[in-house]
Amino acid sequence: MLVELHRAASLAGRPGIVIPSRDLASADQLTGNRARTKAATGRLVRAGKVLPVRRDLLVMPDQAGIVTASLVDLIDAVAPRPYLITGGRALQAHDLTNQHYFSVTVLVPGRVDDFSYRGERTAFLNTAPGRIWGSARDTGPQYASVERALLDALSHARYGVSVPQAAGALRLGVRRDQGLLGRLLEAVRRYGEAATARRVGLLVDGLFGRNASAPFAALVGTRRAVVPLRPNGPTDGVVDTRWRVLVNVDLWPEDGAA
Repeated sequence: MLVELHRAASLAGRPGIVIPSRDLASADQLTGNRARTKAATGRLVRAGKVLPVRRDLLVMPDQAGIVTASLVDLIDAVAPRPYLITGGRALQAHDLTNQHYFSVTVLVPGRVDDFSYRGERTAFLNTAPGRIWGSARDTGPQYASVERALLDALSHARYGVSVPQAAGALRLGVRRDQGLLGRLLEAVRRYGEAATARRVGLLVDGLFGRNASAPFAALVGTRRAVVPLRPNGPTDGVVDTRWRVLVNVDLWPEDGAA
C-alpha cells in the first residue's frame, strides 16, 4: 500500500505528497475497494508511515525516513492555478530580507483551506484571477516577482511586511538591479490603485531622489484626501504633501534589514 501511494504521488509530479481524493483510485485496485484503501491508509498514519497535514493532504517520508516536502511544496500541490505566493515569503525567496516569515500568503482563485506544517502556516486569500499576476517563475512554486511582492506588502498589513522591511527590500533590490524601478513603475500601473502608487512614490522619492520618483507622480490620482502609509495603522503622523500620504509608521529601513 505504501509503495502504491509513493508511486501515485510521483506520477502526479509531487513526490512524497499524497492527496487522497486524487491518489487513492490506483490503490483501490490493490486493496479491492475504497473502504479497504482508507482503512489501510489509516493504519499507515497510525504507524507514522504517513503524516497527516489536513483533510485530504498527507506527507510521506522517503526511503531513509526523512520528510523532504516543504510548506511551499504542499502549497504547490494543493493551490489551483493561477496562484501567487506574495508578501514577505516572496521577498525572502528573492533574498531581499533577513527576516523569516512563518506565514505564507497565497493568492488563489477560489477557496482553499489554510493549514499549518512544521511550525509554519498558510494564509490563502481568495482573489479574482485577473488580479493574480506577476509570477517570477514559469514552473514550480509560483512566487511573486519582487515588484509585485512590494506592491502587495505596501497595500495591506495582511501580507506581513512592515514598511521598513519593504523599504529595505526595495533599496537592496535596486542596488542589485537598476531595472527594478522601471518594472516597479509598470507594476504600479497594472496594479491600478492610487493609494499604493502614493506609498511607492514616497519610498522611491526618499530612497532614490526626485528624478527617480517623478514617473510615479502621474499615477497618484487626483483625490486630495491623504492615505495612510500603513493601512489600518495609527491615525496620527506627519503628512507628506507631495505624495499626500500620512506617515503613520516608521518609514526607513531598519538597520540590517537589507
